[in-house]
Amino acid sequence: MDPYKVLGVPASQVKHPSDIDKVRQRAKKLYKRFAAEKNKFQAKKVMEAFEMVQRNMKKIGEGAYKLLGRGRKERELDRHFNHQTKEIKKDRRVKRHLTKARRGEVHGEKRMHLPGDKERIPTFRRSKRRRRHKMSKIKKPNVDVLQGLERLAAVLPQRTKFPKVVKLLYRWTKEYMNVDNREYIFRVLNDVTKLPFLAEDSEGRQDVICVFEYVLSYNSLWFQEDEKRQMLGRAWQLATVTFCQCYTDDAFTLSSTIAKLNEAFALIEKSKPDIDAYLEEKQKRAAKHEAKVEASKLEAKMEAKLEVELLDPESDPTQEKIEAKEEDDKQVNGKKAKLALPVEPAPALSNGKHQPVDPKQEDGSDHEDFFGAGAAGADDDDETSEEEECSDDEELSDEEKEPKSKAKCIDLDSDAEGGEISSEAEESSIDVDEIESSSEAEEMSAFVFPVPCTEESLITIRKDFVERCLFTLFKNRGPLWARNKVDTFFQEIFYRRACLDKEQQTQVEAWQSRIKVLQKESEHKIGEANNILESGRPVVDSREMRQVVDADSNNWASKQTFDSREKSGARHVIR
Repeated sequence: MDPYKVLGVPASQVKHPSDIDKVRQRAKKLYKRFAAEKNKFQAKKVMEAFEMVQRNMKKIGEGAYKLLGRGRKERELDRHFNHQTKEIKKDRRVKRHLTKARRGEVHGEKRMHLPGDKERIPTFRRSKRRRRHKMSKIKKPNVDVLQGLERLAAVLPQRTKFPKVVKLLYRWTKEYMNVDNREYIFRVLNDVTKLPFLAEDSEGRQDVICVFEYVLSYNSLWFQEDEKRQMLGRAWQLATVTFCQCYTDDAFTLSSTIAKLNEAFALIEKSKPDIDAYLEEKQKRAAKHEAKVEASKLEAKMEAKLEVELLDPESDPTQEKIEAKEEDDKQVNGKKAKLALPVEPAPALSNGKHQPVDPKQEDGSDHEDFFGAGAAGADDDDETSEEEECSDDEELSDEEKEPKSKAKCIDLDSDAEGGEISSEAEESSIDVDEIESSSEAEEMSAFVFPVPCTEESLITIRKDFVERCLFTLFKNRGPLWARNKVDTFFQEIFYRRACLDKEQQTQVEAWQSRIKVLQKESEHKIGEANNILESGRPVVDSREMRQVVDADSNNWASKQTFDSREKSGARHVIR
């Protein structure tokens, strides 16, 4: 019996074990047909044929493992070869000779290689010392904790490596972060919040949330000490955690994220006068600093001209003075607005020569090491300049004067014979040491990571609120479950946009107008709205329910119900 003929399947199509499924389907079909016709003989024949096909597939010489046909000459050679191998196995002398030859050149004979034996070329034998050295694992050099953090900080700004490095940063914070080195990790995290590709990768977003939530909760007492630190914590929370949560695909998470954004926007509204006052002061300080720089440049030019006059007495001084005055008048007329503010005197002269201003200091760009003195950044230059200006005008209080006077007493009365004076000096020195030791830790922490002022943090919150969070929500308002929430939130922000700056207000207006256009262009079902005969949630009979299978996701489609009467045109029917 030919099984392939019984099943009606060509043998050429059944070569691989995966082809058995086709044969099985064919056998089932034939078996059901013969069973319906009550033809037991043919049904049994079909089952036997299928079992034969299965057996043939398991044979080595059949199916995918089928061997090529062998000729008469080849079979004769195989017979001779097999006969010789049997004789060799029986003869002990030949076996002994072969084993000796296999072991190597024992008696000056060349080594004989059998067909299954590979020729092994002996390699150079290493000495025992080298072998031991290789076997023992080479110890890796110990890396300091801060050195490891520095390496991570160097790789974090790279877009492609960021998702993997954030995982290592999270591991570093969990294993090595403590009260002593937290200023260093604060500085790294502050740079991370400014990265534009912070939330591009879906897995990287979860790691960013884990890192910042862990750091903010671990150092919660530090972030609650004063208003500056509180605002810094809020700025980090909004720029990272809330920003990453805006990409959510969960309705509950989106609602909680919008609630957090409402709180942040209320804070921005509340602190708008402080932000405006700070920006105005900052603008004045910048104008004052610019005027000071211009004045120092003019003074430097005047000093250079005076030096030239002193070195060249033969030149006509009157003509040079007239030219210098004309140039100064031109410069003063061109910079009238900037020089209208009060100008401080030029820097002092050393050895009769003016010290020119370093252009690097003017720009405020310091290129220091990772944890060096350049940690303060350009934001704190304004504060330091303010302190220097105010230090000349303000007088010291009585409490500040006391330690200085005591310290002077120690130096002046060091040779005095009175015991009272010496005891007072000792007490004062102990007090000074205690004050210095307590303030050293604060100075070091401020040196590594200076906390930005409250207004700077508020400006950062306002910027990230618009450029990151609102932009992400507008971009992800596509799904139906999110559209209503996002549109309502944008409507509220549009009405309260006065607390934002002009550029941000323009951006919010553009987003709101685009949302309105999309709402008008979307399809509306006629008869659903403004129909007094229909209830808000119509009752639908279970017999009229129908499920739609969606290729992408069934979540939305499975919730939809369709009334069969709508299809026939009877839409206005009391249900």
